[in-house]
Amino acid sequence: MKAAMNASDPLPPLRQLAAAAEEHAREEHRIRLGPDSAPEVDRILQAEAGRLTPERLDSLSACYGAWLGWLTLRRWDARWLGFSEPTPPRVLVAGKLFSPMNAVRRLLQDPNGERLADLLTRIDRAARDLNAIRTRAAERNRDAWDALAADPRFAGGPVQTDRSGLDEWLRDLPLEGKSLLCLGAGGGRQGPLHAAAGADVTVVDVSDKQLDHDRKAGLKTLCTSMDKLDGLRDASFDIVVQPVSSCYVADLDRVHAELARVLKPGGLYIVQHKQPGSLGAAAESPFAPLGDVALPESTAAHREPGTIEFVHSLDTLLGGLCRAGFIIEDVAEPPRGDLSAPPGSPGHRASLLPPYLKIKARRR
Repeated sequence: MKAAMNASDPLPPLRQLAAAAEEHAREEHRIRLGPDSAPEVDRILQAEAGRLTPERLDSLSACYGAWLGWLTLRRWDARWLGFSEPTPPRVLVAGKLFSPMNAVRRLLQDPNGERLADLLTRIDRAARDLNAIRTRAAERNRDAWDALAADPRFAGGPVQTDRSGLDEWLRDLPLEGKSLLCLGAGGGRQGPLHAAAGADVTVVDVSDKQLDHDRKAGLKTLCTSMDKLDGLRDASFDIVVQPVSSCYVADLDRVHAELARVLKPGGLYIVQHKQPGSLGAAAESPFAPLGDVALPESTAAHREPGTIEFVHSLDTLLGGLCRAGFIIEDVAEPPRGDLSAPPGSPGHRASLLPPYLKIKARRR
């Protein structure tokens, strides 16, 4: 079996390694591998554990690890990651990373370790749990923002019309006549502000009650999730402005794809996110360093009551935006910290771990 991989083009070699595992199982163990063959692979690896050499350990780990990785991709919404790292590649599945090659290696070295069939059962459980959270989050977040539509901290109040209220990346741009989308921005603040600067504004939000504030200001509105912009035409906006809101959707790649569709070529996208590290650093957060994971409802600082939020990795926030066809022109961390604040307070923590990330990008 060949265990080498071409790092410059890793996917075909990974498929070749998986095919080598299937050939090995067929020729040496008389087993044909299929989508439900993890128990059979466990038995093969246990049999192989008694005759390992260092070279055979590497070869079996690479080939059966590649087979396990492709099985994971076929069974769930998963993808390979980490080809440029000096370690075996990982698979991102159900918001978690794991190395299929290391999983095989551990079982070969310790036949009493976790079986691959048990590992797949654990992943399946995590995938079901995450899907349930994603389904529940859409309705829960809509209801939460409906409730916050009457809270003056989040909606309504005096409309700011001074251009000083615009983002610094927009203040010096002529907005007169520009078609501008305020995404995830209901509440009667973002939309009227940009309309006062001369833009032709459309406000999109999942909460109809939040959009009532914008309707009262005479603005065009669309009540929908930010990852489902079917009601907007292709290449219909010059600018998209998105305040902190991406944390309320599970699949940010879909949002990026929709924005690439509705923005004109060369269109400007300004978005602010919650930093993944800051959002996940609270004591009650089951934070995973990489991958997109869901946080439970919370009343912690920098989080909105009643909502379910998703931690999006920097790979998703920045890399995903580039992969969707955007060029990042600038990145900033809006200052919210205060080192003189009491230790442990939100202001003090923000001085060490900035809570927000702002991105300026342009549609290619």
